[in-house]
Parts: sequence; structure tokens; C-alpha cells
Amino acid sequence: MNNVMKNLELVDVVYSNNNNKALLVFLDREQGEIREVTFNRQVYNSGEFIDDAEKSQKVDKWCEEYFGLKFQFLKDAIGEKKDIYTYENFNSLFEVALTERFTEEEVGEILEGEITDIDDRGIGVIISFKYGEKNYQSKMMYSQYFEEDGKWYTNPIKKKRQYAKFEDKFQVPFEKKGELIGKKIIFEVKKAFGNIVYSDIKPFTRKTR
Repeated sequence: MNNVMKNLELVDVVYSNNNNKALLVFLDREQGEIREVTFNRQVYNSGEFIDDAEKSQKVDKWCEEYFGLKFQFLKDAIGEKKDIYTYENFNSLFEVALTERFTEEEVGEILEGEITDIDDRGIGVIISFKYGEKNYQSKMMYSQYFEEDGKWYTNPIKKKRQYAKFEDKFQVPFEKKGELIGKKIIFEVKKAFGNIVYSDIKPFTRKTR
């Protein structure tokens, strides 16, 4: 559940040491609170933030769209007022489609959805899809998280197998993932290790394509 806080004033912009992230501080005088919005031109991959051209372009577009400024000149926007979308763990200048999770009560159900995005996040292939009016994900992981290091480590053999499984399931190689956007899927809600509820997308048939 999100709320929209109207006309909050931008009172400060703080850049990170590498100048790839900007923290925008908005003041809610009525509630006596501050709301922070982060513009990060890097992506999180295998336990660290790395440069990413696509993310940089996206953030640069936000700067132009909301402030009419380039990323490095956001301090010039101090004093402007914006509507801020507030969520449980973050704030945003725009409405964000949050990812939902299925419940144990739904385990065993076979449902139909529609693919909205496919991406390799550096730890696995993430298939985003819409079921009803909500957004969900199905994950084909190939990395393992080590708590002591606070990092994900890739299993190259498992990655190769997951890519092969992806092509076998969807009948296109990962490089042609764009062809799958908007495709209907059938998936089953399952449970693993006693408490992990997840969605398993059924393989496409040649007729589906």
C-alpha cells in the first residue's frame, strides 16, 4: 500500500563519493518528516554496485523529466516541490509496480498470467509476469549467497544449465527474450523446503509460439 505526499519541498541533494548516486531529501512540514528518494546510476550485481549504461540512461531521463536538469546539476532543483510516492521501505517520484508473493493457501493452484519483463540480474534469470492486476516473478537462479561475505557467487555450470532450461521451456534462446513479452503463461504455485512458496512456469508448446 502506498500514499502520495503532495507538494513536498526538495531541501537537499547529497551525492555519493563516486558521484553515481544522488540522495534527494524532501521535507514534509505538515507531518514533521523527511522523505528521501535515491537516484542510483549503478545496479546491484553479485554483492556490489557496478556501472550500467542502461540504468544510467534511465536515471538521466528521470532527471530531465522531473527537474529539467542533468544528473550532476540536481542541486539546482533545491526549493522545487514534488509529489512523493511513499512505500514501506522506500520513496519514489513515480508510482512503482511492486512484486507480490503467493501464499501457502495458493499452493497447488494452476493459473494463467502474462510475461511483462525478462532480465538476467547477475544472480539468475528473473521472469516478471502479471496475474490479475498484480505483478509477480518466477526465478531461475544460478548463484549462491554466502552470508559471511555478503555476496552472491555464480555457479558457471548451473548458469549454463539454466540458460539451456530457459530455451527449452520458452522455445527461444535468452538473447531473443524480447519475443516473449506479452506472451500468456500457465504456472503452478508450488512450495519447496517446507516454507518457500514460488511460481513454476509451465513449458511452452510449439503451438503457443
